[in-house]
Amino acid sequence: MNFFRQLTTAIYKFESYPMLMRNKASKVIGYLIIFTILSAVISLAPLGIKYHQVGGMKAITDKYIPEFSLSGGKFKSEKIDIASQESGLRVLIDTDGDVNEGMAENYVFYILADSDDIYIGNGIQKQQFHFADMNNGESITSDDVKAVLNSRAFKLMFAGIFAISILISLFIGTLMNILMLALIANLINMAFTKAQVKFGQLMTLAVYARTFPNILALAVGLAGFSYSAIITWGIAITYIYIGLKNYKKSSGIIIAEL
Repeated sequence: MNFFRQLTTAIYKFESYPMLMRNKASKVIGYLIIFTILSAVISLAPLGIKYHQVGGMKAITDKYIPEFSLSGGKFKSEKIDIASQESGLRVLIDTDGDVNEGMAENYVFYILADSDDIYIGNGIQKQQFHFADMNNGESITSDDVKAVLNSRAFKLMFAGIFAISILISLFIGTLMNILMLALIANLINMAFTKAQVKFGQLMTLAVYARTFPNILALAVGLAGFSYSAIITWGIAITYIYIGLKNYKKSSGIIIAEL
């Protein structure tokens, strides 16, 4: 059974759920990997479109990286002053004056800088760096930083790290979701359907039962509407109940034929 046949069966062919539950582990894992990757690609598509619409990395760096230079141990930059009590963030860069940590005493996270020093704090650790110790006498400008960020090598590295991070977090979340659904399936089976089924088959059932609710949640999200996770869980649990009923029914037919 190929991926698309598994997909269509999982969505609406309830009478074939017993066949899905008897699939080999390799097929189930392959289906889960492909489905997860496709879901990630589709969900991130709007972000990719937005990235190109704003002009890519060059436009982003031009907008968010201010003009600055670091030469002879002195830092020069246009003044930046951001203060947010709600997020506990303070960013103050003033190379024409003097700054000190007292200017961020009511903030958890802060970056303060003048022409000689930079102060960084995160609520746990506070650090101070001297610009004279940073560049070994070499000059660094905002154009140098932008050149690195806009280089092909950096873009490939960033895309790779981003993709791997997304996939790892997705797979961890997916496995936890499947385990929870399998435990719920076990409770449903003990209380209602009472089918002779192994826990591994319940894990398999959970993999396929989450197919349609995840596709629905993805479609609704792409359409720009809000969607409650309770609905996703409710649909998946309904699929699990129907799958267990059909599995028990098919098991009875097999026993009767024997």
